[in-house]
Amino acid sequence: MYQKITDDIKGAVDYGILKPGDKVPSVSALKGKYGVSHITALRVYKELSDLNYVQQKRGCGYFVRSNKELKRPSFTGNIGCFIRPLRGYTNTDNYFNDINLGIQTEICNRHVNMFTSHTVISLNRPPVSDASLEHIVDAMLEVADNVDGYLVDERIPDDMLQKVLRSVGKPMVIINRLSKLSVDTVTPPNREGMLKGLDTAVRMGYDSFIYCNPGIEQTNFMERLAAFKSFIADHSIAGSRTLIVEDCCINPLSETLKSLEEGIKQLKPQGKILIVAGVDPIGRECLGWLPTINLRPGKDIGVLSTDGFGYTNFKKPEMTSISSKPEQIGAMSVDLLLQRISSEIHASPQNYSPEATFSFGETI
Repeated sequence: MYQKITDDIKGAVDYGILKPGDKVPSVSALKGKYGVSHITALRVYKELSDLNYVQQKRGCGYFVRSNKELKRPSFTGNIGCFIRPLRGYTNTDNYFNDINLGIQTEICNRHVNMFTSHTVISLNRPPVSDASLEHIVDAMLEVADNVDGYLVDERIPDDMLQKVLRSVGKPMVIINRLSKLSVDTVTPPNREGMLKGLDTAVRMGYDSFIYCNPGIEQTNFMERLAAFKSFIADHSIAGSRTLIVEDCCINPLSETLKSLEEGIKQLKPQGKILIVAGVDPIGRECLGWLPTINLRPGKDIGVLSTDGFGYTNFKKPEMTSISSKPEQIGAMSVDLLLQRISSEIHASPQNYSPEATFSFGETI
């Protein structure tokens, strides 16, 4: 809340609503308008003072500094948003549309503008050609003087973004994947979510695990698999009680289901089995298939998935899942970029994620 109040007052000064010499709203006024504590209101004044927006006059309050005293960085108030555009909503796979929704809502709430380019349309049709990526990079460089930083789609690879970073010394946030570049990234809570889900399952009595790995070299999927392996090792779960079915999004479905059936037969004498799907379409396929081999999801065998593509509650039974929180990923990306632009974060670039949430359905 202190950041929102600070941004509101900064905006009022920047747009001339509060003029040099005007008194800034009092502590009582801020507490009444925003419902915050005395300490939060004082923190707002400190922030505005540090940014040279206001100065204190003892016994009188805080006042907007004169134009000569205002020594703020020169910001355009624009963000370069180079992510895939919205497309038509469907019953499933609205994941990046929801990220877009979070971005646009947060941008409007934070009183900044979003610049995008027609070149990003190619990001909706993977794989993205080198020529299309070059056009996107050219557009990023072209607007460099008119934006304060960049939000970047996961489908623009590091080697292309490196060309921008060499030429433009402005903050950048990559959305939905990790990066080897010195930039911030925002992803789902892959590791934390998987560990939370598995810990809950163990406490519910599950002691044998089959992991359905998508097999796609996307960092979110790879992080989930790594977290699964880490959990198995840390909890000393024997190899005879675990199985990883590889390439579930690459191999024919019949091949994946055959491997699953063999794994279930192998593990069934061991104890209570949980199928863990690295992505929710795989989990939904399992739910439709298990009754054909006389197993009831949530009764005879458990199914846990990571959501994001809309299959969790697409139809009954509702799948127990780890939430990817796409709208929060979008909003967090904007907030992170704005903090970098205003130098509020001094730590080295790193990965950020929303808090992991475990959602009970009907399948464990």
